Parts: sequence; structure tokens; C-alpha cells
Amino acid sequence: MKLQRILTLAALTCAAFVATLPAQEATKALPSQAEMWQMIQAQQQQIETLTALVQLNKQQAQSAQTIATNAKATASSTQAGLKATQQQVEATTLAFEEIGDSSFGAPGWWENTSVGGYGELHANFPENGVNDIDFHRFVLFFNHDFNDWITLYTELELEHSLAADGEEGEIELEQAFIRMDWTQQFSTDAGVFLMPVGILNETHEPNTFYGVERNTVEKYIIPSTWWEGGIKGTYRMDNGLAFDGAITSGLDVEEGYIRDGRQKVSKAVNEEAAVTGRVKYTGIAGLEVAASILYQDDLDQSSGAGNVDADYSGLLSTAHIDYSNGNFRLRALYARWDLDGEVAADAEEQTGYYIEPSYRWELSDHYGDLGIYTRYSDLEYYKDASAKENEILEVGVNYWPTDNVVFKADYQNFVDADDAFNLGVGYQF
Repeated sequence: MKLQRILTLAALTCAAFVATLPAQEATKALPSQAEMWQMIQAQQQQIETLTALVQLNKQQAQSAQTIATNAKATASSTQAGLKATQQQVEATTLAFEEIGDSSFGAPGWWENTSVGGYGELHANFPENGVNDIDFHRFVLFFNHDFNDWITLYTELELEHSLAADGEEGEIELEQAFIRMDWTQQFSTDAGVFLMPVGILNETHEPNTFYGVERNTVEKYIIPSTWWEGGIKGTYRMDNGLAFDGAITSGLDVEEGYIRDGRQKVSKAVNEEAAVTGRVKYTGIAGLEVAASILYQDDLDQSSGAGNVDADYSGLLSTAHIDYSNGNFRLRALYARWDLDGEVAADAEEQTGYYIEPSYRWELSDHYGDLGIYTRYSDLEYYKDASAKENEILEVGVNYWPTDNVVFKADYQNFVDADDAFNLGVGYQF
């Protein structure tokens, strides 16, 4: 139908053109049928080309409009997202500022707080006694730097796994003191702290000493672990000398048994304070030499009104050496109590000493270190209304797969008690 219309239009056009010419010229001008067909095809191609161009322009215009619309929507969406993100950041910042200004402490308190601890599991096999296994200690440290010269140190301990009525365990606060570094040489500790006596009392993490159990001299004579409440000052000199002085709560000793006199700063009777002094030298690499004295005028805390308990004073003297040279190490300690007053004669002098050589070597970078030791101890102390004497020869091995993890085994030969074999594992972090 479309072709017929085109042919008709062309015929009429030609007829009109021919009608305006003279007859002879009309005859000459009239195209043939073939020429007419070619003209019609050419016109058809032009029409189709023009139509295609119109359609292409129309599509391009629609695409441009779509792109512009999408770009506008994307810009609007991006702007909304940025605004929402900015609001979230501002809200988070405000929340942290509110936390910093709250009772938790100054802004950034968590950045100045550290957590650590240690623990040890013991398995004991006495020759003629009952075998037992005990997670002896689980300890956590929480320390906080208030600024560059004031620090809080704390130590919270669970002993024997379970603390409840009728159970062996205890929950104890061994340390909680504020240290103030007034100068590079002088500092003070105020609160609950470990007494500056002996080797083991202040440094007793299981990876720092040989033997599954802590040595008996620093258990019954010192007596470790021992802490009191009070204030202590420390002055350190550039040549390696250091001096400590402390005024603290004291022991409450009944019938001369020193270890049982620890009050652990729990509603402690404080009729008589204890005064402690120590001098320590670390000016030579690998060497520590120290001596300390502690005096308490009334070990029985009987000076209060209406108190009719025994009245006797106590003087503790200690000296030790800790020397390392390469793989070899030597520790030796002497401790002595002198009690004066209303106390049993056998309790007036209580003494103990030990000597402990050891050797430690590296197995490999991967498998860590192995150490062997022997310890000879001799002590006399008072307990259960009688004097106790014992000599102990101990040998054992420590294995450190890494510095802060240790596995232990030892054998103890007691002169006046049953021998024992012990196994242990400990850690510090």
C-alpha cells in the first residue's frame, strides 16, 4: 500500500509537469518506467535514512535525560550518605567524651591501663602421705597510669581454686598501692604492698624461680608471701645502691608461730606498727646483694586496753645474694627472727638459710630453655608450741618452652619428714 501511494504521487507529479510543457517537449521529458523505478528507490532510501536519523536523535535525547536524572539522584543520595556518616561520627565522638568525663576516669583511661597475671598448678606425691593436685594460685594484675609520675598497682589472687565455707581456697588482695615517682631517684608507695624482705617475697611468679613449691626458709621464716598496709619510700642512686624504708601494719603472732601472724590487711589489729629498712646493691651486671631489718615492738599486738596477751617484740634480719654469670646462677639467703619478752624459750631464735646453684641453657630458638638446680636448706622455727628443725636437699628441673611458661619437676629429701616428688606448671603474662 505504501509503494502504491508513492507510485501514484510520482505519476501525478510527472503528469502535472508534462501538462505544462509543449507536446514535443513533454514527450522528450517523460522518463521511462525503469528510470521512474530508480527515482522511487532513491527517494525511499533518503526517507529511510532521514527516519533513522530522527530515531537516533530521539534515543540520544532520552539517554541524556536518563543520565542527567540518575546523576542528580546519585548526587542527592551521596550527599545524604555523607551527612548521615558525619552525624554518626559526631555521635560516637560525643559518646566517648561522655565516657571520659564520667566516673570511669579521665578521657582515654583505657589507654593507660594494663592487665597481667600468673598462675600455677601443683601435683604433690609425698612418700607416706596423700597424693594431691591443686591449682595453687590464680592471680590477676590491674595497673593504671594516672599520668607520667603517678601509677596504681594491684594484685588480686585466688588460692586453691575454690573460696567458700569449708573450702581451702581464699580470695586475697595482695597489692593495691599508689606509686608516686617524685624524681628519677625517689618514689613512694602508699597502700597495700609486699614487704621489702628476702628474694621471693616481691618476685614470686612461677617462671622466676626453681622448684614446684616455694622454698621453706622464705615460707616459715620470712614469711612469704607477706604484705602489709602503709607507706614506703625508695631512693635509688646512680651507682646501683637503693634504700627502702617503710612504716606498715604489723604481724599478730600467737605463741611465737611467725607465719600464722600475717593479718593480710583484713580488719588487721594495728596496736603496734612495723618499721622496715632495706639496702640493695645492683651496680654490677648479674649481681644483686641486699640486707633488710624489720622491727615490731609487740608481735602479739597486746598493747591495747584490756588486752592480757603476751607482750614480746620481734626483730627480723635478712641477707641474700643473687648472682648470674652466663648460664650459671647462684642464690643464697639467710633469715633470722629474734623474739624478746613473754615468749617460749624455743621461739626466741628462729633461723633459716639456703644455697641454690643452678644451670640453664638454650635447647633451641623454637623449643626454649632447660634448667637444673639443687638447693640445700636448713631451718629452725616454732610451731604448735614446739621447735621444728629440718634439713632439706632438693634437686629438680625447669623447662621453659618460652620465657613466661614453665614446667617443673623436683624431688625433696627431708631429714625429719617424708620425702616428696612434685610436678608443676606455671605461667606469667
